[in-house]
Amino acid sequence: MSLLGIGTSALLTAQGNLSTTSHNISNVNTEGYTRQRADQATRTPDYKGDIYFGTGVQITSVERVYDTFLASQVRTYTAQEAAQRSYLSYSQQVDDVLGSEDLGLSGGLNKFFNAVNELANDPTSIAARQLMLTQGELLANRFNTMDSKLTQLDEQIDYDITVAVDDINNLSKSIAELNAAITAASGAGGTPNDLMDKRDKLINDLSEIVSVNVIEQSNGTTNILIGNGQALVAGTKSMTLTTVTDTSTTPPRLGIGYGDSSTNITSQLSGGTLGGALEFRDTIIDDVRAELDVLAKSVVEGFNAVHNNTTNIANGGQGSVDLDGNDGGDFFDPANITAATISVAITDPRAIAASSKFDAATGLVNVSGSGNNENALALANLETDKTLVTIAPGVTRSLSEGYAVLVSDVATRTQQAEASQETQLALLQQTEQRFDAVGGVNLDEEAAQLIKFQQAYQAASQIIIVSNTIFDSLINAV
Repeated sequence: MSLLGIGTSALLTAQGNLSTTSHNISNVNTEGYTRQRADQATRTPDYKGDIYFGTGVQITSVERVYDTFLASQVRTYTAQEAAQRSYLSYSQQVDDVLGSEDLGLSGGLNKFFNAVNELANDPTSIAARQLMLTQGELLANRFNTMDSKLTQLDEQIDYDITVAVDDINNLSKSIAELNAAITAASGAGGTPNDLMDKRDKLINDLSEIVSVNVIEQSNGTTNILIGNGQALVAGTKSMTLTTVTDTSTTPPRLGIGYGDSSTNITSQLSGGTLGGALEFRDTIIDDVRAELDVLAKSVVEGFNAVHNNTTNIANGGQGSVDLDGNDGGDFFDPANITAATISVAITDPRAIAASSKFDAATGLVNVSGSGNNENALALANLETDKTLVTIAPGVTRSLSEGYAVLVSDVATRTQQAEASQETQLALLQQTEQRFDAVGGVNLDEEAAQLIKFQQAYQAASQIIIVSNTIFDSLINAV
């Protein structure tokens, strides 16, 4: 190898380093870009006599400065933080509704039983009766409204699932296409670093939606698994997800189907905004709706049992009559009792059974219904009856206590989700900083590298100048 060849190799190597450094600097603000480094090595020496003479330098490869372990951690924490953020966003909406003075049951129960006490003070007052009837309707409406809010959240999650499935399909298709492009580029020699950066960026975007497991293949492709090992991307092929309707729930909900058979894998998915929404739906929405149904049933059955207190006469009960002396009927509709369906059964305020049928003092039958307020007082006492709501066998609470426990439970879960989201965000940021410290572009370092390779380029050009001078001297000597 001549002196000119050695100088040329040094010049080309310095030029390659300058190009790589310039590429790093130009992509300092490119999201997902990983710093690149040109690896160089000596060329094969010439053997002349008993001596090996160096033949210069060459760039062997341009590699990404990339930490696979940190990249995996970033994806994991991204999925976990997104899940907690999604769960928290939904949970806060339920917490706000339950604690609202205008929508929550606490205020509705207080106003309703205040109206019952007003009626007990003046059992013949039509105004007091109408107020109690109105407050009963408003209490039922609060149950209906809260169930409607939960249904709206269910519908919002269904919409979010549809959007998430479309995004997952688009991302998985793009990842498969990049796998194909990377395979083709690798076959031509070298490593397509920029294509690999784009693919990693898409995988991170995917982990924002759902937890993924990334398996790198020897040919440069990556396989993406979700759920319990379902292949979302396998080499250059991607699997399509669909939305399926689950009619076993009330109301019917959307789930996620996998493959051509649309196998429901909803319960197997976790992490990401999708996993957070699914967890919220399966826990808070279902739990809150079930608790509201229990409270609605307790209100209806407990209040009706006292209001139509005619069946207890044989057991020493006093019975109940309305303002016209008729036996008391159901105040709330007893059919199919849920928070969504609870309603007041009577429309005439005179039909409210505020009096007992038998006067305990005289033993006389109360024909007019205006003789006393005993049944109204019994209805008012339901507010503090600690046996009205059955939580579990042997565990009972009052209506206000039952609702307070529900509110406290949702508030606690919301606070836990907020704390967990903050923790996951801190872990994600720390891991991203560590990843950037390895593979991120530092302008100060790159500027120093630029000066170093510029000087190397200038020195290599001097080798060529010296070589040219020697060659000219030889020509002139001849």
